[in-house]
Amino acid sequence: MRQTGSTMAIGGDEEVGAFLKTVPLLKSYSTDELAKVGALLQKRNFAKGKFLVKQGDIGDGFFIIRSGTCTVLRSEAGGAANKIGELKTGDYFGETALLNNQLRGASVQAVSDDVLTFFLQRDAFEKLFGKVRFAKRVAVSAEQFKANDQNVYKEPKNAQKKKTKDQVKLIKKAVAKNMLFTGLTSDVQTQVIQEMYEKSVKKGEHVIKQGERGDHFYVVESGTFNIFVDDNLVTSVGASRCFGELALMYNAPRAASVVADSDAKLWCITRVNYREQVASKGRGNFSKYTGFLSKVDLLAPLTHKEREVIADALEEKTFSSGDTIFEQGSEGDIMYIVQQGEVEVIKDGASVALCKAGDIFGERALLKNDTRAATCMATGGELVICLTLNKQAFEELLGPLEDHMEAVSKQYDQAMTLDEPSSVEVTGKKTNLRFDQLNVIGTLGKGSFGHVQLVKDPSNNTYALKAVSKAMIVETGQQGHIMSEKKTMDVLNHPFLINLFQTFKDRDRLYFLLEPVLGGELFTLLRANTVFNEQQASFYAACVVSAFEYMHSKDIIYRDLKPENLLLDDKGFIKITDFGFAKTLTAGRTWTLCGTPDYLAPEIVAGKGHGKGVDWWTLGILIYEMLASQPPFYDDDPMRTYAKIVTGDITFPSSMSAVSQKLIKKLLHNKPTKRLGVLQGGAKKIKKHQFFDRMDWNELEQRNIKTPYVPTIKDAEDLSNFEDLGEEESNDVEQYVDDGSNWDDEF
Repeated sequence: MRQTGSTMAIGGDEEVGAFLKTVPLLKSYSTDELAKVGALLQKRNFAKGKFLVKQGDIGDGFFIIRSGTCTVLRSEAGGAANKIGELKTGDYFGETALLNNQLRGASVQAVSDDVLTFFLQRDAFEKLFGKVRFAKRVAVSAEQFKANDQNVYKEPKNAQKKKTKDQVKLIKKAVAKNMLFTGLTSDVQTQVIQEMYEKSVKKGEHVIKQGERGDHFYVVESGTFNIFVDDNLVTSVGASRCFGELALMYNAPRAASVVADSDAKLWCITRVNYREQVASKGRGNFSKYTGFLSKVDLLAPLTHKEREVIADALEEKTFSSGDTIFEQGSEGDIMYIVQQGEVEVIKDGASVALCKAGDIFGERALLKNDTRAATCMATGGELVICLTLNKQAFEELLGPLEDHMEAVSKQYDQAMTLDEPSSVEVTGKKTNLRFDQLNVIGTLGKGSFGHVQLVKDPSNNTYALKAVSKAMIVETGQQGHIMSEKKTMDVLNHPFLINLFQTFKDRDRLYFLLEPVLGGELFTLLRANTVFNEQQASFYAACVVSAFEYMHSKDIIYRDLKPENLLLDDKGFIKITDFGFAKTLTAGRTWTLCGTPDYLAPEIVAGKGHGKGVDWWTLGILIYEMLASQPPFYDDDPMRTYAKIVTGDITFPSSMSAVSQKLIKKLLHNKPTKRLGVLQGGAKKIKKHQFFDRMDWNELEQRNIKTPYVPTIKDAEDLSNFEDLGEEESNDVEQYVDDGSNWDDEF
């Protein structure tokens, strides 16, 4: 059946080498290691009609389709085989055969002439690398830094920030296409540029060293810089170019070294200053926008919370002096607020009013599509910037304005909530144990901040004990996050959220005593299955929807959804864990950058401020990953990942159904105010989507439905569903030296 050629190296096939990096099971392997994997690949050709694999065969490796088309067939209970998908160039299958001998779950048949595949056999792979290792993703935060990093977050004393008009023009040109700047409003971008300071460098001087933590972004005014990766010259940049933008997001190790090839001049800004300017200006604008809306008589029935929702939907539009914004007699559905400049109102040819900053015009367009009563024209000899709100956006978020005008504000406040609570809330359990009553059974997980152990009390009740290093918390600036995690877990009780029983602390650590969930991570189950079918994905997504609906009803956002943070309980239901980035929203937006890179929403990447919509974005990413085995915007280069996130271009695998694609597109709308879950109806609209047609939500929340997978758990002390991490050293933690700030007093 098979014609197997010799093994081949990927050195001469860059496309295959790049593709191997996208295979989830191989993400943790370096470029050099993947080159060795490429040397193990075997070419296998199949004529039209031949089977690459047959359902029920024992799998011993995985295939990459290099050229041609195949169909995927599956039969149920010995019946006729049905087509369930199609595989084309670049698709792959059988990934889990690298883990162990598994029966093929479907047949794959060539449907075009001469299908060429690359085959990787498990035995050959294991001889080289041993067992496959899983790559788990690490969350990031703009607040993370190493206290002993040199020059971290600092700019020189008496830094020179004064710029000529030509210098400002050069900087604007340099950042014009940089996605961290294009998403900023004009006034925020201007403020950031004003904060850049001048830096002169000599020929041969390192501006950036590969591997070091980054905290500065640079724009080149003059001179040339060479960029090296592993001491190899990659490219050069000159005037009006920029580099180091990832540092504006978080302190990832620098991916390359940058060395001055001549005496040169730079304009620089630190991450802290950049994010302070973006957040400060953003908060000010958001407050100003809600203030503008409060002056609109037609919007008087709205609550403050609803005005914040609408403020999020305002869009900036720029007009040159002399531009006609709209003409008398034309139809209109947009309201305008003057942010900068002046707008002349002309009725029947005569000037009747002059609108200045803060003034509103055209607001009746939100009520009904009346023809415009006057012409409005930008004037004053300068650019006019208006904030705009169209009727459709208003109604998508809050419903028809007429409905609001009929409501009495007080009654409306009591009757209307943007996020109604989930129908189920479990009773929170608390314990009153002494720390010395807990005996360690084994380790459930390890991380850079500490570890999680399975422990039991004198009554043989078991718990998960999460220990976090105080020294590491302070060193990385995470005091606020860890305290927020405790406060959040104290108020949350839901069947799909990990329950907090008690907290402890000693000199060096903080401890969370948590509900034990011993079925393992959804991450592990997904990697073992490569993908879930739509019914499985619908079930796990439904658990998340229910949990998020409940959290949002309490104005809490989660911000770190991913399969690694979803545990399976003894019945196979989801339990969301790790609330380090959860936050109570006191206003409609927050500005902290945090989350897992593959799952960051565009408004977080762009620094525009974010709200509950980020959680619905992450749900869209999760559903895609469950159905396609990897997130939609994955790239080896983080900045390319973020560029894809901001542009929002999604490619769907041919195997994904139209129903799944429609839901994912609605959740991954790059404008949060257009995103399903944010629109009027909130989570209930998601629940009514066709993707969840088979779901009985009440039975789900009562944990009364059959789950797709029930983990094997022998008893309350069974650690077998977690990776064997060896013995944990009890004193393996950096000693904490109290800084006197008492930041953990309330823990």
